[in-house]
Amino acid sequence: MARLIEGRVLEQIERSGVGSLLVAVSGGADSVALLTACSRIARREAMRVEAVNCNFHLRGEESDRDSEFVASLCRRLGVKLHTRDYDVKGYVAAHPGISTEMACRELRYSDFYDIRKSRGLDRVAVAHNADDDIETMLLNMLRGSGSRGLKGMDTDNGKVIRPLLTTTRKEIELYLAEMGQDYMTDSTNLTDEYRRNFLRHDVIPLFESRWEGARKSLSRSVEIMKEESAIVESHYTHLLEKYSDSDRRRLQVYAPEITLGAILRFIEPYGGNHTAAREIQDALGKPFAGRRWHLIPPYTAVLERDSLAIIDNSDEDSEPQLKWDCIEMSDSAMQTVRQNKSHDIIYLPQGKDAYISRKPQTGDRIAPLGMRGTRLVSDIISDARLDSIARRRVRVLERKEDSEVIWITGLKRSRHELIAPDVAIIHRAEFLREETSEH
Repeated sequence: MARLIEGRVLEQIERSGVGSLLVAVSGGADSVALLTACSRIARREAMRVEAVNCNFHLRGEESDRDSEFVASLCRRLGVKLHTRDYDVKGYVAAHPGISTEMACRELRYSDFYDIRKSRGLDRVAVAHNADDDIETMLLNMLRGSGSRGLKGMDTDNGKVIRPLLTTTRKEIELYLAEMGQDYMTDSTNLTDEYRRNFLRHDVIPLFESRWEGARKSLSRSVEIMKEESAIVESHYTHLLEKYSDSDRRRLQVYAPEITLGAILRFIEPYGGNHTAAREIQDALGKPFAGRRWHLIPPYTAVLERDSLAIIDNSDEDSEPQLKWDCIEMSDSAMQTVRQNKSHDIIYLPQGKDAYISRKPQTGDRIAPLGMRGTRLVSDIISDARLDSIARRRVRVLERKEDSEVIWITGLKRSRHELIAPDVAIIHRAEFLREETSEH
């Protein structure tokens, strides 16, 4: 059994191309087996192995007992140990809506990554096994998951590896018996307090009592789904490359090929979930209403007439810049003024101190060049059919002395405040569409 288990662990380590590991050890059978195997491999392969133990203090003296066991084990194996203590109840109280299970996960993985980085280790190794993989698949199925959930866990996601993912819990116990290595039993794993334990102690045994070999069949299904999920993810990656911009901030969501799965994967990096993706998909068939979905701050998804845009709300107060220059009056300079067709550039008789750049306000009006009377600034912006990102960057240039709107950046200038031939200096203002620094 030792050769089998340690062979699988070494195979995963070599497949991942790592030379150092931070092994997460709780004191239970799985993590003790993983640390034992990794430490034995490290002595043969000149690999660096360190360990981390998390004490969540949820089981009173039992939690301390397990941490002391891990410390003793690491001393015997000659493995450097990092210990972390947590106030889980306080964390849950400070984060309404989060479960105890999720709180523990967030706390430990945050520290796992910090330790890995500070110690220069290649991966975090966790001891999930084949039985855990089955339970994960079933939990995700009950949540209404797609192929990514039904494939269970990844053996290597670039930060975390799971070398025991093809090893059953029974094999792990046999390995520890062969090594003469004891381990701790978490009392909460013997109850049905948590959903995973309910599957482990009630549901899966019930399957096995009715269908012989049910556990093996479920494990085979997970293995098949891992392979098929890779194909599905490749398809969605192709769709996002084809229908989103280079920054992945805008998706051509009305394209026939864009499905619920593509929308989900587009919004996920910004905190979007399946519920938001479904609402966005449902909104596509309804009259355009500029719907918005709040994702993880500072991001918002906005459904435009032709696309789905991701808005970074932290840019709300960032002021689009105007670049000002002075030009000495001459015949050629005046010719340049007359030939200007760009709505991003305006020539004015006064310098920047004579004007105020601000966001458009309700009731703003402008006297457009080439037209009689005035128009509402909001109507001009609406007629331009700007997307949310461009709309948020529009500013008006207002003359200080009388609050006259002289220019709607990028859209329209006023017929007032034109250049007279007798001015000595022409002032040029350019609306910078990209946020660049003015030198």
